[in-house]
Amino acid sequence: MKQSAYRISFLLTVIILASCTKIDYIGESFPSTTHVDIYLSVESVEREYTVMGYMIATADDMVSVSKMQDKMMKKARGKGADGIIILGLERYQSGEKTSWSETTTEKDGKTKTSGSSSTSADEKKEIKATLIKYK
Repeated sequence: MKQSAYRISFLLTVIILASCTKIDYIGESFPSTTHVDIYLSVESVEREYTVMGYMIATADDMVSVSKMQDKMMKKARGKGADGIIILGLERYQSGEKTSWSETTTEKDGKTKTSGSSSTSADEKKEIKATLIKYK
């Protein structure tokens, strides 16, 4: 019973950690803004601006792109950006996970152990963006 409770606790921890979006930012910061415009290309920005920094959001493949975008927008507002230009979305394999389980049974004084393993790819996605400040 203790083992199953430990496994459930471990799985919940893995799920919570796996659903996080990591945001890396390098650049300048300004007073927070309440609104950030989003652009999908440099050409679509019709106002004069300066580049204030660069951002990369990384998450497991199970995290939706819209949740990643929401976190990026929140971070951009916190850094004082007026706009964010999405540079691209990439998916990649960051590693593999292997799970192993085994069962030991005893019958007629003999012990029999059997096991199985499964391996799955660890998929990630990444969104790159430029943060801008209007002139």
